[in-house]
Amino acid sequence: MLAQLTGQLPTVSADDRLAAMGAGALAIEARTNAQASAEGAALAKLDLAEKRAGAGRKHLSSAERKALAPLQAQAAPIAAQFAQARAVAAAASNLFSQIAERRREGFSARVLQRSPSPVSPDFWTQLGAASDTDLQRLNAQAYDARITAEGAPEPKAGLALGAALAIALGLLWPLRLWLLGWGRRWTGGAGSPVGVARSAGALWIALVDTGLPTLAAGVLLETAQWSGVLSDKAKVVAGAGVVAVTWGAAILALGQALATETAERRLVDIADDAAPRIRVSLWAVALITGAGFLVSRINFVVGASVAATIAANCVLSLAYAGSASLILVDFGRGRAPGGDAAGGEARSPLWTLISLSLSIAILVTVGAVLFGYTTLAALVSSQIFWLSILAAVTYLMLRFIDDLCMALFGHGGRAARSLSAMFNLRANTIGQAGVLISAALQLIVLSVTVSLALTPFGQSGNLLLANLSQLGKAIHIGSATISPVAITAGIATLVAGVAIAHLVQRWVVSRYLPVTGWDAGVRNSVGTGVGYLGVGLAVLGAMAAMGLGFAQIALIASALSVGIGFGLQQIVQNFVCGVILLIERPVKVGDWVNVDGVEGDIRRIRVRATEIQTFDRSTIIVPNADFVTKQVQNKTLGDPSGRIQLQLSIAKPGEAKKAIGLIAAAAAANPKVLKDPPARVFVDSVAAGGATGLNAYIYVASPRDAYSARSDLYLAVIESFEKNAIAM
Repeated sequence: MLAQLTGQLPTVSADDRLAAMGAGALAIEARTNAQASAEGAALAKLDLAEKRAGAGRKHLSSAERKALAPLQAQAAPIAAQFAQARAVAAAASNLFSQIAERRREGFSARVLQRSPSPVSPDFWTQLGAASDTDLQRLNAQAYDARITAEGAPEPKAGLALGAALAIALGLLWPLRLWLLGWGRRWTGGAGSPVGVARSAGALWIALVDTGLPTLAAGVLLETAQWSGVLSDKAKVVAGAGVVAVTWGAAILALGQALATETAERRLVDIADDAAPRIRVSLWAVALITGAGFLVSRINFVVGASVAATIAANCVLSLAYAGSASLILVDFGRGRAPGGDAAGGEARSPLWTLISLSLSIAILVTVGAVLFGYTTLAALVSSQIFWLSILAAVTYLMLRFIDDLCMALFGHGGRAARSLSAMFNLRANTIGQAGVLISAALQLIVLSVTVSLALTPFGQSGNLLLANLSQLGKAIHIGSATISPVAITAGIATLVAGVAIAHLVQRWVVSRYLPVTGWDAGVRNSVGTGVGYLGVGLAVLGAMAAMGLGFAQIALIASALSVGIGFGLQQIVQNFVCGVILLIERPVKVGDWVNVDGVEGDIRRIRVRATEIQTFDRSTIIVPNADFVTKQVQNKTLGDPSGRIQLQLSIAKPGEAKKAIGLIAAAAAANPKVLKDPPARVFVDSVAAGGATGLNAYIYVASPRDAYSARSDLYLAVIESFEKNAIAM
């Protein structure tokens, strides 16, 4: 019977068949355990009789040997039957555990399958019906673990465990505290560390506070295994305990490094009064995460029923949702607008998106538990903390990599000095290399993060996607086929692609372009071009995700061409002209231009139009086509210098030479006037009455300085003429 059930297990997937097979395996285990108990009692009686007959003594008389022989002959077959019964019981127990695991896996794979809700009587009825069997198996495993521990050799086991406990305590307190203190001294002492010292200190805290508790738990586990105090199933649970300690320590360590360290060292800007509340919430999250992993492994070891698995999922999901709510509220209070520096970040779009996503996940978890979708609730709640841990680790690594590259390749950095001495590279070139190296390393970290995000707690998001895909089957309307999954994938790809494009564009504008040494116009052109390219790639990716080939894209393009010909002609014309402006750069950001009577400084070149700020501080939106099709005066394109013309008149022609010298001296004394080209003063006219007109051409660095410099020069010349008695 047992061999038949074992052979059927790989081919059976229906839950009702698995339940019947589990009941059969459980019945076999119960019968063989009862048989083993009876035969064990018989062996105990025979063993007592053998001892009374002299078994165990070195010298036996012939009468004693004669009395002992039938007892030993009778005990041999009973011992063989006892060993066989124990082996069959162990095999039946193992088979039941495999069947129970298959049922749990099947239930977990059916993410959208509904089970009885915790608020319904059926839930408690099924749990009560399965509780007796679950408790019996739990008691059996606990009894086996106790017998194994009691049979461990003494004093070997006690001494080894005592030494291991002392080592674990030493790792957790003296060594850990010393390492944390050493890290603080190494990264800036009691002061306020900045840059790489700050992020390196946070990374050191995370490594120490995660590694040493894990090492301490590992020492205890290895010592317990070496001393023989753990049964086979107890070893599995103890190993799960080490993993649970690692998860809990990682959560606390990351929280300590990012949010709850002292104000001058924490990487996330939160209010000081919020840090203690967040620390309490992190402890709750750590305990729930560790307990959840332990419960799942105990269910596996015991071979718990599906009802017990559902109940555990409900409790853990609600606990996850509650602790996530506490953290969300604490972070929201800590980043609330006010006098704190973090107020601006509290209103940032990223924080709004994170808080909104977390709130939706919490509501989905609670709703799924109440309506009976416990597997979905467990998946969503575990995703919350798995992705949160990944996000925290990723943020910490990205900050450290960026700060490290800035310290190495920035002004005065070790790598910058070495590269400058070896290859005679400019500081801008070295800075660009540092930014690109930082970007490459950060991209590797992000790639690893994405790959890990797809396998939360050993599961894959494909379970949920596979069930959702069943709801999104293609709809056929005549010859047309509409696939909700393809449409959703296209929209999601477009949204994600545009978001990534904006992130890349922002990184290029804020991190890479400032170290290039390029002027503002080139930086604007490159930044805008990167945005255009990213959005274009996002659109192509969305079309590919929707299953559109070249034929379908050509059809869409032809339809768009008709629309462009009728209603979108001006928009497309302005877009193309904007691309021409970015490539040819006849005008750029910062230029002083005059377009069809509109004069001012170019502030931004957009997709459709260009912003010009006039001298009265107002902004005028000019279509990009005007810069291509109309006459444009760019006063700063070729030579950015400005020319000033001073027109003066003196009363006596004989004082013209002296007046020219005074005008030249006034120009030379003005700091805004350029030395090259030099100021030139000419006699423009001589009237019949003796009045002499003078015309001076003076150059300044920028046309924007011309008006104020001309006023200063007029005042200086007038004052100089009065001092030298030259009548005007």
